[in-house]
Amino acid sequence: MRSLLPEKREIFLLCFCLSVYFLAYHIDTSLDVLGIDPAATKGAVLSRLGLGVKHIGKDGLKTSGWKDALELAIYGDYEWTAGHVAGDGSERSQLKGVGEHSAQWVASKDLKDIGGVETEFGDKTVNDALLRWEGDPPLTQIVTHVSGYTVLDNVYVFNGTVYLVSDNPQAFPATSTIVTTKGTGIKGWKTVSKEDALKILGKHGAIIRGVSWLSADTKPHNSTMFALWKTYSSLDTSIDSFGHTSLPPPRRLIFPHSRVFTDKNPPFDDHEIPRRRVDTGFHPFTLKAAFPQISVQYFEDFEDFQQMEVPFLYERLVVADRGVALEAVQKNEPVYAPTLLLTGSEHWWEPIRKNLAEFLELYDVPQKKPSITYLHTQNTPAAQLSAEDHDTLVDALERLAKRNGFELHVVSTTTEQTDWSDRMAAIVKSSVVIGVHGDHLMDALFMRRTPHSALLELFPQDKFVLDRERAARSIGLSYTAVRQNNAYHGKALPVVSAPKDSDSIAIDVDTISKAVTAAFSLS
Repeated sequence: MRSLLPEKREIFLLCFCLSVYFLAYHIDTSLDVLGIDPAATKGAVLSRLGLGVKHIGKDGLKTSGWKDALELAIYGDYEWTAGHVAGDGSERSQLKGVGEHSAQWVASKDLKDIGGVETEFGDKTVNDALLRWEGDPPLTQIVTHVSGYTVLDNVYVFNGTVYLVSDNPQAFPATSTIVTTKGTGIKGWKTVSKEDALKILGKHGAIIRGVSWLSADTKPHNSTMFALWKTYSSLDTSIDSFGHTSLPPPRRLIFPHSRVFTDKNPPFDDHEIPRRRVDTGFHPFTLKAAFPQISVQYFEDFEDFQQMEVPFLYERLVVADRGVALEAVQKNEPVYAPTLLLTGSEHWWEPIRKNLAEFLELYDVPQKKPSITYLHTQNTPAAQLSAEDHDTLVDALERLAKRNGFELHVVSTTTEQTDWSDRMAAIVKSSVVIGVHGDHLMDALFMRRTPHSALLELFPQDKFVLDRERAARSIGLSYTAVRQNNAYHGKALPVVSAPKDSDSIAIDVDTISKAVTAAFSLS
């Protein structure tokens, strides 16, 4: 009678079958232990047998054993590394605006190292108010610089002095080419070594995050906002015609030498007295519409920082000093001319023009007819036409508009006569802006940019300056200077001879009408 105990052969067969079963059932783990790609191997084997389920890898694509001609045609054979865009590797150092698609394929954590696209400044929590650098204070970096206009990272303010910290001060441009203006707000600017910085500043400080603008001027000027934005916008050379930019908005504009109010402080208990704010060179509404995130700080605010016994570190500071710029510009060039040397997009002005136009609900609004704005300065201390010539010009423009189907706006530079929103709305809608010479015509830069867009500036006989001409041309506007019965444009401009506000301005309405018509004939 045969024994019920299994024979050696049967035990061997049972063990072999179990081993094969477990190996097959856990083939992924088994192959992985052997250092073989389980997905690729299984896909290759099963695909040849016509069996199995197609395997999708971590990158969302079919694994090598399952790839077919269609996927190769659509995607290609690029390798993929977790945390990166698939490619041959060169795309990880490609700047925005380069390559077939003008795009930058890089993880957000690597943006600052590669450059070309600005990372968001100030992206921290309320808890990150204090920065402890111990023995290694952040070094000041020159981001971009021309005489009088500079972008700096890591700028220290302490006890009334601005400090630039560098291990190699000789590599910095001379401080005299950055800022020279001194006043009540800042005692001076100094470049110091890291070792000296630790002795002066200590081992910690408060950090002012984000992008800050600083005007070192003691007197206001209408080109300040223009120059600061031109300097800052040079950091993004890919701004497009729709105003898209990677630049984070400026958080604050600082006037360290200007007090908030122009009059003397009233008695402390007389808090209801109306007071006049200091003139910044541009209408406060214009700043708020173009840069809604910005706040304005004055001497009083800057004084608070100085009186606190801790240094304050500005994460990024854009500095403008007209005093320095005036020493560097060529004869007769406007004070902001150095900023025009900075590399930038041809559409650099569009982001803030778009902001203001959207604020007025006029961006991309279809124009029913071409529009002209006469921006006059009558009844102001500025240069102006005689009352008779003003009326004659208005009549001539009304006839021109009626004859050609144009829309005409006659607006004043004073808020008492024309509300700010009405004045700027007229300019934003216009293709041609006309006005007597003066800084108020910087508002014309917000007009709609078309092939016909033009600024016509009226001068006294034998007088002319380049201030508005350079600004207009820098953003793609046409410009014409009119002196009585002569109109000048392009390179055929008059010799520079600065006018005074008291100079009489004679006009010829036929010359002005022809200049307007010529502007609309441009294409």
